[in-house]
Amino acid sequence: MLSELFIDNFVIIKRQHMFFENGFNVITGETGSGKSLILNAINLLLGKRSDKDVVGKFSDKTIIEGVFELKPRQIKNLEEKDISFDDNKLIITRTIRKNSSYVRINSRAANLSLVKEITDSLIDIYKQGDSSNFMDKKNYLDIIDSYSKDKETIDLRKELKNLYEEKIKLIEKYEHFDLSEEEIQREKELINYQIDDIREIDLDTLDEEALDEEYKKLNNITDLKEAIEKSSDLISSISYDSVTISTLLSEVDYNLSKYADFDNETRDFYSRLTNIADELDQLYMDLDSYKNRLDQDPERLNQLELLTQKIFDLKRKYGNTIDEIKTYNDSIIRRLEELDEITDLKANINNKISELDRKLQSKAKNLHEIRVKKSKILEEKIKDEIKSLNIVNAKFKILFKQSPNIGPKGNDDLDFLIRTNKGEDLKSLSKTASGGEISRIMLSFKKVFADFDDIDTLIFDEIDAGISGRTAQIVGEKILDLSKKRQIIAISHLPQIATLSNNHILISKTDLDEYTVSQQKTISGSERIDEIARLIGGVDITPTTIKSAKEMLEMAEELKNG
Repeated sequence: MLSELFIDNFVIIKRQHMFFENGFNVITGETGSGKSLILNAINLLLGKRSDKDVVGKFSDKTIIEGVFELKPRQIKNLEEKDISFDDNKLIITRTIRKNSSYVRINSRAANLSLVKEITDSLIDIYKQGDSSNFMDKKNYLDIIDSYSKDKETIDLRKELKNLYEEKIKLIEKYEHFDLSEEEIQREKELINYQIDDIREIDLDTLDEEALDEEYKKLNNITDLKEAIEKSSDLISSISYDSVTISTLLSEVDYNLSKYADFDNETRDFYSRLTNIADELDQLYMDLDSYKNRLDQDPERLNQLELLTQKIFDLKRKYGNTIDEIKTYNDSIIRRLEELDEITDLKANINNKISELDRKLQSKAKNLHEIRVKKSKILEEKIKDEIKSLNIVNAKFKILFKQSPNIGPKGNDDLDFLIRTNKGEDLKSLSKTASGGEISRIMLSFKKVFADFDDIDTLIFDEIDAGISGRTAQIVGEKILDLSKKRQIIAISHLPQIATLSNNHILISKTDLDEYTVSQQKTISGSERIDEIARLIGGVDITPTTIKSAKEMLEMAEELKNG
């Protein structure tokens, strides 16, 4: 349930911290006092897109934060979405600036789509004129199936969905094979060309790195020989006046040899120098030998150039790497085999689709029978609830039509039909005209489904508009009854409804310095009596309206306790 709502710098709300209780919470206040702002703030908290104009004049940003107290089952579901908890509370924080907006869930950055996904199962908001789930025909199958949440319906829905998805995949595969003989021949010719093109190189034994090294070596053979020759001359030269590494080492050898006989450290230096001289002599001979083996090979260089160009062409056409080219080659070989066997494959797929159709028909028939049984129970329950809300001539019916095509939810097409007055024909619920009647019909659905949906918090925004007197009292009692199973937050103008709440929040508007601000406070005692009196009689509170308010509150307490 929604336990706290913090709003900072939102339009004309400077700062509000609201606390909601389990049960029935009511929000009242004069027209224009800011009640709708509370609902707008909650909508933003639930993931609705923001407008920069919501940022008030008291700061450079708007902050809206909600605290939800969750049940263990809800926490488990959210932990599967990688949301962490320190306790059983979910905290959603929405920060809005003129040029940016961001949201956090339990202090971690999140996106609006995740917020919507989470909060859809936490709060349901109904405002008169909105297209409620119960007013939208595309939701009717889900509504019927969710009633009673029986395991058989859940299993059938899952099996139907899996069978349908399997059939779609087979159809896509069949369409992949649905080619004429001319198309098959053209595709085979293209594949054979590609296979021959790739097979010009033995990709399995190709060492691309070694090939590249060999190409670079042959392409730079003249410079390489010259570098080796210069290196040899630096080590040792036949020119008498050349300063080489060998002559320098000989000089070092001469300087140390005189002292190596009697000085241990000099003897060690001399020994190391001798090893270096030996290694240098070997290096000189190896360089000379390698230089003599280096020969230009224009024919091999040309082969390498052609091979390198071929590899480049293959990568351009079939993949960025040798492995990707090999993978592509394997795939077209498989496709060639499929084309050779396409007639048999199509027949096989057709047989599988036919088998799936038989299973789908069987599952859809079983689900249809369950839905028909549920609908008969629902028809009576919803009709009774609607009548109890003072629409005494109501008649409700669930109309079934069946399509020859079976989808992931079966082949039922439902419509909810209703009649609210004698002499009228049954018509679609979505075409019901009276706003007051729609509100009561929707409330009837909420009441019937309260035992089976998982939503903890229901918010009603002035669904009492268009009703009065005894009807208003009945609606209030239904909301009170519903609040025993769900948290209810209702924005209302009717005293018959407001008196039945266990938590009454008053919204008012006042001038603060040069600004007008909306404020809220939880009221009880005499403050609540005054507000109920205002709802009864308007702005002027009289002894008569005070007396009526006290009587209504006393009657409400008796009703809540009895």
